[in-house]
Order: sequence, then C-alpha cells, then structure tokens
Amino acid sequence: MYGRIAVPCCLPARAYAWPAGVVAAALTGVANAQSLGVEPHQLAPVVVTATRSERSVADVPLSATVVEREQILNTPAQSLDDVLRTVPSLNVPNLAAYQQHPTANSVSMRGLGGIRALVLLDGVPLNDPFFGYVQWSQVPMETIDRVEVVRGGGSNLWGTYAMGGVVNIITRPPETTELAGDAGYGSYRTYRLNGYGALASNEVLKLSANVNYFNTAGYNQVVPDQRGPIYVPTAFDAVNAQLTGNFKVSPNLSGFLRVNYYDNDQTLITPLSTNAQRTWNVAGGMTGKLPGGSSLTGTVFYTNDRFRTDNTATPSGVPVGYGEFVSNIHNTPTTDFGASLVWSTRVNEYLPLVSFGADYRLIDGEDVANIYDETGVQIRTDIGRGKQQFAGGFAQASVFPVPALEILASVRYQYWKNFDGFLSLPGFTGNVPDKTATNWSPRLSLRYEVVPQFALRAAAYEAFRAPNLDNLYRAFSTPFGIFLPNPALKPETLTGWEVGFDVQAGSVRSQVTYYDNTLKDLITSRNLDVTELPGGFFFGTVNINAGEAHVRGVEATLNWAFAKGWNAILGYNYADSQITSNPLDPTTVGNQQGGVPRNQASVGVSYSQPLGWQFLARWRWVEKFFSDNAQTLPVDQASVVDVSGAYRFSRRVEVFANIQNLFNYKYVADNSGFNPPLLGLPFSLFAGVRGRFD
Repeated sequence: MYGRIAVPCCLPARAYAWPAGVVAAALTGVANAQSLGVEPHQLAPVVVTATRSERSVADVPLSATVVEREQILNTPAQSLDDVLRTVPSLNVPNLAAYQQHPTANSVSMRGLGGIRALVLLDGVPLNDPFFGYVQWSQVPMETIDRVEVVRGGGSNLWGTYAMGGVVNIITRPPETTELAGDAGYGSYRTYRLNGYGALASNEVLKLSANVNYFNTAGYNQVVPDQRGPIYVPTAFDAVNAQLTGNFKVSPNLSGFLRVNYYDNDQTLITPLSTNAQRTWNVAGGMTGKLPGGSSLTGTVFYTNDRFRTDNTATPSGVPVGYGEFVSNIHNTPTTDFGASLVWSTRVNEYLPLVSFGADYRLIDGEDVANIYDETGVQIRTDIGRGKQQFAGGFAQASVFPVPALEILASVRYQYWKNFDGFLSLPGFTGNVPDKTATNWSPRLSLRYEVVPQFALRAAAYEAFRAPNLDNLYRAFSTPFGIFLPNPALKPETLTGWEVGFDVQAGSVRSQVTYYDNTLKDLITSRNLDVTELPGGFFFGTVNINAGEAHVRGVEATLNWAFAKGWNAILGYNYADSQITSNPLDPTTVGNQQGGVPRNQASVGVSYSQPLGWQFLARWRWVEKFFSDNAQTLPVDQASVVDVSGAYRFSRRVEVFANIQNLFNYKYVADNSGFNPPLLGLPFSLFAGVRGRFD
C-alpha cells in the first residue's frame, strides 16, 4: 500500500516498449518545445503515482497533473495547500492550513467531500493517522521536487483514503554537494527561514539535511460585525527538520533512510483557544534489481504523533465574543507503523509491466479529554482509544494488445480490523466489540491513441475508505452539547467510471475528463433524539453510515507554452455532488454535499528564464457553497488574484516578492457553525532572498 516512490521503485519507464505513435508524439513535443526555447520536460513531466512506476504524464491512462518545483517556488503561498488549490478536482478548504484548526484541514477529490483523498510524502502516508487530516506545513516547499495528483479511485494500489485519488509529494534527492537557503518577511509579521545542505561526494552515500522555520502573527479572521473584544489574530509557528540518506550498496542494490521532526503551535481566534503538535517520522526502504530485469522494493515507516487542543466556550450570561473559558483539553497520542513489498517486471513489448505488492499497517491511538466548567473545575474525563490494522495485497498489469491501445488492470484485496476499543463517555463506559471487514478494489483503465497528438481514455473502478479512529472513538463536547463517535461504523465504498481525452500537440497539453461516482455507506452524523442525550446535554450528534451520494462532473486542464519562457495554465472543475439517500435525515436528500462547491476555475500565466526576471500571476475562483449538508452555513464565492516576481542575478542568488489577494477581495472563507464566520486572507505581501552555493 505504501512505500517511497523512487526510481526504480517498480519498473523504470525506459523498460517499456512504447508504441511508435507515442514515441513520435514525444519527439514532436520535444522539437516544438525547443523551437520555443522551452525545456522538453515542461511539456511531459514524469508521474509515478498512477502505476507505482515511472511514466510520462503525457501517456499515462489516468487523469493526472504534475506540479513541478519551479511552479511551487514561484506561486504566492506560504503552505503547499495554497499552491495546490488551483489543481482541478482537488478540494481543500478556502483557508490555508496555518489559518485554521488542524482537524479542519480536509482533502478530497472530485466532489466527494470530507477526507476522501490520500496524501503521500515520497510514498509514505501524510494523512494524520488518528484524524485523517493533512498538516501541509509538515512539508516545507523548499524540499519538494514535484507534486503528483492522480484523480479517480486509487484504492486498487494505495488502499484506504485513496477512494477519490492520490496526492504524492516527491522531495528532491541530494544530487550534488551544496548549501542553500532562503529568508523572507512580510505582512502580519510573517517570516520564513529555510536552510538546506547536501553532501554527495560519491555514489555510495549521499546525505541531505533541511531545517525550516515559519511564523506568522496572523490577521483577525472574524467578520467585523461579529468581532468582540476577545478575538485576536490567528497566530502560527512551525519548525520542521529533516535528515535524509540515499545509499547505493552495489549497482543492483540501493536504498534510503529519512528522519523528520515537526513541531507547531497555534493560537486560534481567541487567546485561550490553542493547539500544538509534535511529530516524529522515520521511513526507509531498499530496492534490488533482480535477474531478468525485475525489481523488488521494500519500505517501512514509523510515526509518533502527539496532538493537544484547548477548546473554549462562553461563560453564562456573557455575550459571545466578550469572554471565554477553557471547556475541554484534548490530548491525542498516536503511533503508526507500516511496511510494504512490491515486485515488478517486464515480460515483453506487449506486457511491459507486471507487478505484485503486499502491505501492512497498524495504528494505535487514544484521545483523553479533560472537561471543565466555567469556574475551572474539572468535571469529568472522556476517553476513547483503539487500534486499526490494515493488511492487503495487489496485482497490476499493463497490456498493449496493439501498439495504439493500452489496457491497465489492477485489483487489491484489503483486510481491515478495529480492535482493543474502549470508551469512557457520558452514557457509555467499557470495552467495545472488535470489528472486521474485507474489500476488493478493482480498476480497469484504457487509453487509445487515435493519432500521435490525441488519445481517448476510459476507466471503471471500485474503492473504499475505512472510518478513522476519530470517527470511531473520539467524542467532542461543549457545555450543553455532545458529539459522539461510533465504533460500529463500517467502511464507505465507491463505484465509479470516467471517460476523457488527452491532447499533446506541440506546446499544448490538455486533459478533459467526465466522471461519475456513487458513494455508499456515507460516513456522516445525525442529531440525537431527546431520549438519547446523556444527562446534562440538550443537543448532540452521533456518527453514522447513512445513505449514499451521487457525484458527477467534469474536470479540464490546459497547459500552453505559448512563447519563449511563457506558459499558461487553465483549470476548471464542475462537481454535482448530491445526497441521493439519507433515511435518518431525509431533509438533506437532493442537496449538494457540504463543503463542495459546484464550480471552480483558475487561470495562471508565468514567465521564466534561467537568469533575469521571473513572473507568475494566477486568478482563482470558487463558487458560493454551503459547509453543511442542510445548507444553513453559507461560504462566500472567492475571486482572488495572486502575483509573484523574482530576479535571478545568477544561478546562485535571487530576490523574490509575492502578493496574495492583490485586490484585497473580502470574503467569508469558513463557516463551520462552531465559530463566527471567518474571512479569507486579505492583501498580503511577502519578500525575500534565496541563495545557493556548490
């Protein structure tokens, strides 16, 4: 299921016997790119996530986007989610990761909503093992080589969370001995420091280290007409340190080892509402080339995470925004262990890829919540804990029955178990029964090259997402309300299909895809009846599997290198995500899923040369939507322009400046119902310098 993606992870692209038409298209693209002064790799970047083997994005039989290092560094953003929010069909909140509570950092694709996409860092899960959210600040942008976004059911290769698709963040390996760094300062006392060093004097061992510090005093997010005296800017700081070693024992045996430490603290809206996270992660793997051209890759990882959040409430008789007290403190320690083994080979030109893989994962987590009254006296402790075990295996084959047609077929068998569960909550105390489930996740993808510049794609798939420990065991309460977990939840399942086409004509690359998905056993919540409420509570909810949703839409991308150094990127996504069945809350049937806008669009233009001026401008638009299924919590449309500029004095030194929200567009970006509506980032300027020495 998981493993660092590095060539040769499975089967190198050069081992494929590509059809003559594909080769001709690639050569045509290279020729056109060179005539424009554009590097060929800008037209056809590599993607490895789609098949767990290196492929050109121009001919992979899936809907995929690669965001390359140059674009990441030049995009006006302080966290990676702000870079990726213009990728069609990738759904992230309108507030950046550092501007909201970590558990609100959901990620999904194709209108599925919630947390229904898998995010990887070099093939290792980045989704929080307890909650499933993604803390994007764990990955400094300076360490990234590229980001691969593969849309559509991905459980066939990657398991849980991948039902909507997979985002794989590929970090840059140490290539040469060098020192590099950057520093910047901007609006709202925001500053960022990054230092990178690599030692690569031989092929046997290459080492790299990166240290990143980010801090912002933040802005006051609460809308002015609801802003009381206790509301303060949302402040955030984070430290990330990473040490990586790539080693090569022999020409046929290589591997890596990475250690990462992450530490962040946040003050959210009010002085007493704070949270903190401390995460250690260790990952390593080895790849061996076997006789006959096959390869075997093994990977192992371990994560130790500690999360604390202090939640506040308003004292009795005090208007909202004029006073607060700490009503509960949650401490959530979690460990996550995983291992995988993948074998791949090439049979012949008609069967260029066959692979088999097996993986195992064990998550152990607990949430301990100390509950207080408004005088500061602790009144109880809520405890929820349990373990999750995943074991699975997959098989995959790429077949070319004729040179113009690729058939990519794969299937996964997944075993899932919840065990050692315990709850101590109002109305319930004791052990909870173990629960197991199994799942088959097949996928069949086709790509037919009509002419070298135009190809048709189609796919059908099934996928799943298991409930996480948060869904199963963690309760949350306010002075008069309680929101309960449900250890009896079963996995969600998805059945879907898609059709589309690819265009690769000289300096133009485009993809258009229509998708249709049905999501069953949707994990959501229902209101508790008066008779179900524990004593002392007047409202509440409980997590449930309820009904289904039908999600269909269109995603389109266009990348055009229209002149020497100039590039344009257009993106659009339409997602009709309707709840079609909900017996426990029929009033939501026919509504758009909460948190999913129907229409999103973006346009970006960039100019880049090896030396001299660099420029990027992007416009992003999100249609007005609701954050809840009942459609009572509106979120404003957003129409935002961001720009950046840089000047490279040499390959070693450049200065840069970024502006987010150039025209200071004011809009409500978050409306959760737990807080007053929150504003998106106002006009923000950030400038700095980058240096490199080798």
